[in-house]
Amino acid sequence: MKYQSVNPFSGEVIKEFPFDTFPDLAISLKAFEKWRKLTINERGIQLRKLADILSQRKDQYARIITLEMGKPYRESLYEINKVLTAFDYYIAQAPSMLGQEMVATAASKSYISFEPLGVIFSVMPWNFPFWQVFRFAVPSLIAGNVTILKHAPSVSLCAQAIEDAFRDAGIMDGVFRKFYLTNEDAAALIASPGVAGVSFTGSDQTGSILASLAGRYIKKSVIELGGNDAFIVLDGADIDMAVAGAVKSRSINSGQSCNAAKRFIVADASFDSFRDKLVKEVAALAVGDPMKEETQIGPLARRDLAQKVNQQIADTIAQGAKPYYNTFQAPADSNFVTPVVLENVQPGMRAFEEEIFGPVWSLVRVRDVNEAIKLANQSQYGLGASIWTDDVVAAEKWVPELQTGNVFINDIVKSDAKLPFGGVKRSGFGRELSEFGLREFVNIKTVFIH
Repeated sequence: MKYQSVNPFSGEVIKEFPFDTFPDLAISLKAFEKWRKLTINERGIQLRKLADILSQRKDQYARIITLEMGKPYRESLYEINKVLTAFDYYIAQAPSMLGQEMVATAASKSYISFEPLGVIFSVMPWNFPFWQVFRFAVPSLIAGNVTILKHAPSVSLCAQAIEDAFRDAGIMDGVFRKFYLTNEDAAALIASPGVAGVSFTGSDQTGSILASLAGRYIKKSVIELGGNDAFIVLDGADIDMAVAGAVKSRSINSGQSCNAAKRFIVADASFDSFRDKLVKEVAALAVGDPMKEETQIGPLARRDLAQKVNQQIADTIAQGAKPYYNTFQAPADSNFVTPVVLENVQPGMRAFEEEIFGPVWSLVRVRDVNEAIKLANQSQYGLGASIWTDDVVAAEKWVPELQTGNVFINDIVKSDAKLPFGGVKRSGFGRELSEFGLREFVNIKTVFIH
């Protein structure tokens, strides 16, 4: 059996990769003993060399991303640029964030120290194949940990390019290692005493399995899963701004983003205007070859993913939703999904209950803000939500009512190295990014001197 990289646009098999043998953890543990003894600034100097490599090769890496998973090239380039912001942030901020915190107690001296845990096993998804790896790896490594990566099988070229970048930057051997592992070997790695923690981003089904394994072996884990984010448009909202946000949020990565808006919950007084403008904008989206500059929606990453989304659309229409399609007609047996706005989506329909990982805008009409918040929370997921309104003061009062890890007012939900990212309910637990993400995989140690 092999990992297989397939071009989502052409269907061409690019390359196959045989499974690796089980990782020799002694190599990672030996590297950890050396890496953790460097100062934070010394680790930052090494990571800066890696960032320079990524910057120099951003065009090359963007093309690999688009070739393997199909997002428009300009978005792939943006992804690499976003990766660089994580380096900038943590290299500058980690020394103060991980410094000893003095605490006044009955002791003559007491403080909190932050020390690395060891080998952290990361299992990462295909939809942001560089950003997802580095938003975990940069804080984890600068804190003094080392890591082993199991990347999604469909982006194996990306995984190889990342490992090559570490090597070419001269990062200490064993600090970052990637392996093409079977699921069985991945489970055995979690069970191994040499692994101290697990970071996973992906589906809630797989996340449940990995979190269970980590719990069984008492391993620290951060689990970032799916989302069915609500995009709440209230009376008085700037409709043009809200529609622009709706199109951007849902079309990023051709709709394959966990924190994309998926349920567009619109107050009755604004509904018709919002729907008409949204339908017009979605109909005009350019769908096609992801390597072309003008393309806004590319193919989905895999054929089975496109088939699932098309079935979710068909079932929701059969349940009573009204479709407004883009002018593009997706070829049969391709990875394309024709962008569509679904009106009259209601609880119980697939488009309301499930995460749809594709270019689908599900419209839900509500009477007022109270009904909007109720329906927004009526989900098994709790990753993010956005509120669009002309009354920001009132919106801030509604923030505590939303059962999500992120709330954005008059902007789309997005990740930023300076802010914690993660969710509640079936969207997972733990946080990535910011000071909170940096401290997920450290030993927060109390020191008390009498």
